[in-house]
Order: sequence, then structure tokens, then C-alpha cells
Amino acid sequence: MLVKRTVEFVLTIIGAVLYGLLAGLGGIFKWIQSNDEAISEMEKQLESDPTLEGTGVNLDTFLDSLNTGGNTLLTVSILVIVLGIISLILLKGNKKPKVAGIILIIAGAGSVFFTFGLGLFGAIFYVVAGIMALVRKPKTLIE
Repeated sequence: MLVKRTVEFVLTIIGAVLYGLLAGLGGIFKWIQSNDEAISEMEKQLESDPTLEGTGVNLDTFLDSLNTGGNTLLTVSILVIVLGIISLILLKGNKKPKVAGIILIIAGAGSVFFTFGLGLFGAIFYVVAGIMALVRKPKTLIE
């Protein structure tokens, strides 16, 4: 008797969509860092804002952080989306639900660590789907 894995599918897809949004955020960070108009606007803001005087805010350091953060978010998000797709393939037809569950749990937990908590919402869906894939057993018919 096969166990339907619809809930795991839906949770994994929702998690992948959330990671897609996180990848989009990383892309925006990269775009801001490479956009000369945005950089000149930030320079004007730094020069004209009296509350930022003496705080040691350095535009170059901020732009380097945007670049690094954007790269990290893009890379981790795309990797986790690919792992989610692999898990969906393993869940389809109930082929290897245990392996899929382990992949989802590791991907979800790892993404929270590597994105410094920004991947938390997608990770919740991945981890719940992974636990369900590990725990759910086929129904046995009593005759």
C-alpha cells in the first residue's frame, strides 16, 4: 500500500518558493552593489544625514557586505532549491522517502546556518516535510 506524499510535496514546493524569494533578495543585493546610480544616491544620503556623522559608516564596507551577502544568499538558495527538487523526485512514487527526508532536513537546517537566519521560513517547510517523509508509514490492512 502506497503512502500519498501530497503534504510533503506541497510543503517542499512552498519552501522552494520561499528560497526563490531569498535568491531574489540576493540578486537585489548584487544589483544594488553594481548599480552606479544607487551607489551615488547612497553616498549623497551618507553625506547629508547628520545622524550618521561620527558613526564610522563606510560605504565601501557596506557595498562589500552587500556583495558577499548577495553571493551567499544566491548560492545557498539555489543549492537548497535544487536539493528540494531532488527530494521531490525521490518522493514521487514513494521511491526513497527516507533519503528525501534526510536531504530536506539537512538542506533546511544548513540553509538557516549559512544565511544567518534569513532562510528560516523556507527551512521550516523543508524540515517539516523531511520529518513527515521519515515518520509516515504505509497503512497496513488488517484482515
